[in-house]
Amino acid sequence: MSASEIRPPQAYAATGAAIAGAELQLRTLRVCLSGHEMLHLRPVLAQLQTAKLNASQKLELEAFQLLDRAANLENVAEALLMPAKSLQLQAQTEQHPLAQAAAFRALHWVQMRMRLHHAALDSLARAAELYERCALPELVVQMKAARCRVMLSAEMHEELRQFCATMLAQSDTLSPAIYTTLLDYSASASYYLALEEGNPVKADQHWSDCLSRRVQVLQCTRKFGLESQECVALLNLAVVSATREQTSDSRHYMQQVYAKYGNDGYWEPWLHLCRLLIQCAEGERQQAWADLLAYDATLARESLHPSRLREISLYAIRRYGRRWGYLEQALQATIDQVAMERYYKRELSTSLGETLTAVMERPQLLYQNALLAQHGTVLENSLVQRNQELQQTLDSLQREVAVRQAAEKALQAAHDRLEQEVRERTAALEQAMHSLMQQEKQLGLSRLVVGMAHELNTPLGNARVAASAITEQAASLQQTMATGSLRRSQLDRVLDDVLQGGALVDRALYQISQLVDRFKSLSGEPAQEVASRFDLSDRLRYCADNWRPQLHKRGITLTLAMPEQLWLVGYPGACQIVFQHLLDNCLMHAFARRTGGNIVVRTALQEHTVIIDWIDDGCGIAPEHLSHVFEPFFTTQLGLTGTGLGLASVHSMIVSMMRGQVILDSTPGIGSHFQLRLPDGLDV
Repeated sequence: MSASEIRPPQAYAATGAAIAGAELQLRTLRVCLSGHEMLHLRPVLAQLQTAKLNASQKLELEAFQLLDRAANLENVAEALLMPAKSLQLQAQTEQHPLAQAAAFRALHWVQMRMRLHHAALDSLARAAELYERCALPELVVQMKAARCRVMLSAEMHEELRQFCATMLAQSDTLSPAIYTTLLDYSASASYYLALEEGNPVKADQHWSDCLSRRVQVLQCTRKFGLESQECVALLNLAVVSATREQTSDSRHYMQQVYAKYGNDGYWEPWLHLCRLLIQCAEGERQQAWADLLAYDATLARESLHPSRLREISLYAIRRYGRRWGYLEQALQATIDQVAMERYYKRELSTSLGETLTAVMERPQLLYQNALLAQHGTVLENSLVQRNQELQQTLDSLQREVAVRQAAEKALQAAHDRLEQEVRERTAALEQAMHSLMQQEKQLGLSRLVVGMAHELNTPLGNARVAASAITEQAASLQQTMATGSLRRSQLDRVLDDVLQGGALVDRALYQISQLVDRFKSLSGEPAQEVASRFDLSDRLRYCADNWRPQLHKRGITLTLAMPEQLWLVGYPGACQIVFQHLLDNCLMHAFARRTGGNIVVRTALQEHTVIIDWIDDGCGIAPEHLSHVFEPFFTTQLGLTGTGLGLASVHSMIVSMMRGQVILDSTPGIGSHFQLRLPDGLDV
């Protein structure tokens, strides 16, 4: 493989278009040094899918597609083990050595991710044997160099350094890409040996070897135009420099990565680690320590990050913990490191056991293959006899077909009659459903009218009583004035009664107006307010400031958990009304019979959807009421404190006006959880 065969990521798409033959495209896949290069070779994979391939090329393409999936950490390695093994056995059975070698390469990636390191090395050795049989010496050397990745994953650091030194001594037989790769793995071995070394003098020697090798790698990538490997070289130099507290050098290499490759790639977690190490070296101690611990906690929770990140993170915690006096956390980091090493040793023991089992089973498998070959001849003779029997059976089946065709005609006629009956029944069912829907609409309208009438009766009755009293007082005043016996005290009493009656009428009319406005809010028409872009977090903070005196008086704690800003396009006034209704519901129902409580409001943005969680620890809602709480005028306190329109208005505004969702979950005695889901943008 020449240096020109390792192309920068942006050149891979053009590679597939420029190469005419499928065999040349497969050669491009064969010379890839790692599974991660498949990310850039996917255009070649896609083009080969539509190309005209023979049987061997199709199997080889399947193997490289499987290798691409195995290199993706989001795919479960265990689920790929059997497909890789089946593909290898199929290529072996059909005698396609290049396809079998590609299948072994995919299998080695799966085994390495499962930490079956001995099995992975065996797969690479078998792939090398197949390439040697096909007279492809450059690929044989490449498979030998691929052992470095397995040895690094198995933490065989000293062995890896010696292996790289042995191969680098034969530099005349190595392509520039493989030579650079061996330098890179040798540097990685020195890096981790330095992390593990307790003797400062020996550790400094490892650090010196690592840094010099890293610089050599960068020089080689630029000399031979290996742009995809140059990115890794810059990244490794940034990590080493940050670990050694050479902060200016680390920043210099990080800037080169961002300038040439952007800031959205698999290298971003490593660059994040570099920034943390730089912060520890020259930043404010307390903040740097807190950020480092938080980063390590994230690595411990998330399994997709490479274990090497966690190892470097724990090393930094031990180092700066001892330096800054955080001995307890440094000790815990040491314990975590030991636990990780014990876990990996157990995995290594398991993989070694499985490899030994496979070695023990291999003679038995060879014997079984010989038996299968012997049985193959017997089966061939048996197949001739079976073909004759099948011909006789076919003749018999043809006679049966004629009988079945007649039966099918009869079945078709019955099927036609059945379809006609189904259509008639469907029409009758649709008519019945239509009648039922009309009845449901009438029932809902009746319930709505009854509720509205019940709510309006009280203020209307008060207004009529007040109006009647005013009329009587006016008549009495008129009669007294006619007789000429009106006294000032009597006039004052009449005027007081008239004023009180007028105030009562005014309150009643105001209650009726409020009921009508709340009733109108059920329509959820967008024309009531113009949609605009607003900050939901700011709106919630404004509401909370207005509510706090009222909540403090009731001993209720309100907690807001939301981002600093959360922008969406919608109706800010309607949102404020919704929040007020939810608060009123808590005060009137959730905390009606007690003092004190907690209300938590959380907001988040998930895939263009704003999620608002309103949670209280009040009395909850009875299960039999859950399906009715959003119906207008449904309330358990009708005529007391509730009108039954608050939650109905919430549902109407969120669903009809804002095109969102309202989800309710409540448990009696524990509390209620209202979840509002709104789109972050509306067509305005």
